[in-house]
Amino acid sequence: MEVVLKVTSRFLHALAMAQPSKAEIQSMTKEPIEVLDDLANQVADEFEAYRQPDEFKDVSLVIENSDEEHPTLIVHVDREDAESLADRIDEFLREHGARTERERHSATDVRVLATVD
Repeated sequence: MEVVLKVTSRFLHALAMAQPSKAEIQSMTKEPIEVLDDLANQVADEFEAYRQPDEFKDVSLVIENSDEEHPTLIVHVDREDAESLADRIDEFLREHGARTERERHSATDVRVLATVD
């Protein structure tokens, strides 16, 4: 018995459209800690105005890697309008492929926790 598989151009177009992006491929080939390190650098660049070297930093970045399989990028926002800045950071992280959670310690102290696969 001979099986013939016909592939239509419509199928090929759908397959090509499903290809992962360069960022997704990079994330798949790197360890989570490397991806989080890259993401932390991007956050530092994007929110540079809140990280002045000679002043108290409104945004601090820490990678917690005590669980080597599931490291976490912690973005600590400590300022008067912490919630609105945390919203912007949360959105930025999600746009860059991270899953996020929040910890609110007070009106001026919010932490955005980011993890990747």
